Formats: sequence, structure tokens, C-alpha cells
Amino acid sequence: MPQCKKPIGRSMLIFGSFFIVILCILMSIQSAGMLKRALLRHYNAHMSDVVTYIEHSVDIDDLQQCLRTRTPSEKYNQLQQQLNTMVDDYELLYLFIALPKDDGSRSFYSVCTATSKAEREAGEEDFPIMLDAAEFYTPEQLQPYFDAINKPGEFSVFTVESVDYGHTHTVCKPLVASDGTTVGLICAEVEHSDLHRTINNYVISSIALIILICVVFAFAGYSLLKKVIVAPLRSLEIRAREFAENSRGKRDLNELTFNTPDIHTENEIQSLSEAITQMAEDMKVYVSDILTAEQRAETAEGEAYDLSRIAYEDSLTKAKSKVAYDERKVELDKAIKDGSAEFAVVMVNLVDSKRVDDIFGTEAGRKYIVSGSDLIRGVYPFAPVYRIGDNDFAVILDGQDYARRDELFAELSKRFDEAKDDEQREPWTRCIGVFGMTEFIKDADETADQVCRRAEMILFRNKRILQNKTRPSSQNRND
Repeated sequence: MPQCKKPIGRSMLIFGSFFIVILCILMSIQSAGMLKRALLRHYNAHMSDVVTYIEHSVDIDDLQQCLRTRTPSEKYNQLQQQLNTMVDDYELLYLFIALPKDDGSRSFYSVCTATSKAEREAGEEDFPIMLDAAEFYTPEQLQPYFDAINKPGEFSVFTVESVDYGHTHTVCKPLVASDGTTVGLICAEVEHSDLHRTINNYVISSIALIILICVVFAFAGYSLLKKVIVAPLRSLEIRAREFAENSRGKRDLNELTFNTPDIHTENEIQSLSEAITQMAEDMKVYVSDILTAEQRAETAEGEAYDLSRIAYEDSLTKAKSKVAYDERKVELDKAIKDGSAEFAVVMVNLVDSKRVDDIFGTEAGRKYIVSGSDLIRGVYPFAPVYRIGDNDFAVILDGQDYARRDELFAELSKRFDEAKDDEQREPWTRCIGVFGMTEFIKDADETADQVCRRAEMILFRNKRILQNKTRPSSQNRND
């Protein structure tokens, strides 16, 4: 027989080699793009959580006082230690709070900057408060920070290029006081080169794996042409098709089983059959890894929920937190604007907490706060009760609670009087409270904060009366 000018084996080898090269290139490009986007999303979400946590942890009033006096307070030092811990725990390059200068120089002060463990071990100390950042960055490099600080309530993401400090990937958000004043800019940064290094390592590993698999199958396919392969290949095709159809949509690993065809050719076809069997087993491992990753994602989601619960719930009393209180006022402001608002605000102050703390100890003082919170929540079981200060609470009434506001307010005073006069109770459960309540006035109040401040004024007036001993247990409301 004349020799073939274009043997099938050689043709398939050439075509297969070309296909392998194109496949390697396309999969490498796709893998690099997907990984980069995934890493950026992960880093941005990771750093945004850090920034949000710091935003909720900062005592803004205390920080403003520190900035005015340029003198660190105890809470400022606690903030510094928190930043130092978080910069290592969350594997950040930099973590700091900055404030723009007001002299028109387009520069920043470093309000509070984290010092990593490695830097501290190298002998570096924490930056002083209000350190001039002009020596570290040029005005051009600081421009993105100025753009970000003018976007209150928004996260900004950008990359800063620096010869001295490297390229940094930054996520930041303005720190805004309740009066709208911008106190600073919270910034979390990682080294931009870390992203590219991770991508490069992954791409190299992917290319090597793809080449290895393709080379193995290229040689198997070349050997397959040496003998008659139609019948065993058909058998192999049928079993592979059955496996694909039977395993589609399955999540039970026991159902991902490849039925090996009865092939005894003792050549590459049999090897291919065995290789596919091994691939099915590897697929089981792959699916198992995916399920494990899903479980980890669910665990991470649960941890994020726990962090959210911590932010919105007071850890001592289990009442709602000051953060939840501020968000509720924002919701009420929207209701005021659309004309659907109807609510009342009750303020409560536990006036004897310091005496209990001084006489019976810190733990008794904590129990005093918890007992007072329980009394309030017992009167208002269906209304949100917020702890807005060390011994200050607020209750927002709407719906049925609003309709019964006078009855419930009288019950609140009664419950506290009974607790105060009950000599059978422990001293730290005989709570003394001062109260104030007022309602939203449709044509007079423009914001929920106005209603809250009016209730506070009533409370302060009653507290002065109590202090002057004209009315030992006093409460009032604004009709």
C-alpha cells in the first residue's frame, strides 16, 4: 500500500498541538481576568468592612476634642491600639485616619495611623496626632484623598502610585459627625503588587497544569490511531454520555460514578478508559472542594451577620445600640417628608448608677444598668428600646404603642417607683429613673432629631427637679 501523504496521526498531532497552544493562551487570559476581578472584589469588601467597623467604633466627639487640643485622650489611645491590632489581623499595608489641612495647601494631617507589629519590633513608634503628611506624599498623590473626603457616606476606591512607598490599593470613607462635620477620612490600604503577584502565580500554575493534561491526551490520541478503535471508542463514548447525563445537576457525590466499559484491548483505548475513570474520581474531589468552598462562604456570611448584630445591639443590656437609634431617626425623617409620620419619643436616665458603682463595685453598676433596661423593656415589649449613652435610654413609639403612650408612660413611672421603694430587692435593682416624653408635631417638627431633643430637654428639667429634691421621683411630658 502506498504511504499516506497525510497520515491521520500526524494531522491530528499537528491540529492537537495548535489547539493546545490556543487553549493554553485563552484559558490563561480568562483565568487571569477572573482572578483579578475576584481578588479586587474580595479586597474591596474586606477593606470596606474594616473601614465600617472603625467608623462605628470611633467616639467622634472625643476625637474632635483631641484634634482641637492636639492632645491624645484615653479613647484616642484606645483607638490607636485598635488600629495597630487591625492592621496586622487584616493583613493591611496601611490603616489610618487623615484630615485635610484648612490652610489651602492641599495637604493632610495624619490624625491616627496604625503601626504594624513588624514596625514596632523594628523600633518604630506610633505617629503623633496631627502629623503633617506633606513629607510623605506629593499634592498630586493626595488628590484622590481630597476627592474622597468630599463624598460623605460613600466608599472611594483608587490606586496611589508612589516611588518611595509603592503602589497602594486604597478603600476609604469620610468620618462624619452627627452635625454633618467631616472629622477625617478613614483609609485602609494594601500593596498593589500583592494582587499581581497572586495572579502571576496562579496563571503559571494553570498553564503548567493545562500543558501537562493536554500533552498526556495528545500522546494517548496518537497511540489510539495504531489499531482499529471504532468499536471500543463507541463503547467508551456511550458510557461517557451516560455519565454526563446521569450526573447533570447532581450534588450527591455517590451518584457521580463512571461505569467503566468492558474494554480489554490492552492498548491506549483501554488506558483512555481508565484515565476517564480517574477523571471521574478527580471530579468527585473537585465537586467536594466546591461544596467545601460553599460551606466556607456560608460561614463567612454568618460571621458578617454576627458583626452586623454586634453593631446594632448593645452587648450589656441587649437593647438596640446607638447606631440603630441613629438609623431609626433617618427612617423617621423620611416619613416626616412624605407626611406619614406619627410617633412619640420617651427618654429615660438612670440617675443613681454612679452611686451604685462607687458603693457596690463595677459589676453591681453593670447590673444596675441591666435592671433599668429590663424595667423599660418590660413596659415597652413591642417598641424598640435603644441604649444611647452609659445610663441613657430612648424608646420610639408608633402604632399601638403610640396610641397607648400616656398609659404606658404612667406605667413606666409606676414600675420604677415600685422598684425604688421595694426594700426586698437588691440595691442594684432598685433603679431610680428620670423620664421625658414628647410627640411629633406635624406642622412644627421638620426632623426626628427635633422631637428627640425636646424629649431630652423635658428629661433634663425633671432631673434638675430631682437634684433639688423638690420632687424625688419626677417625670413629665410635653402635651
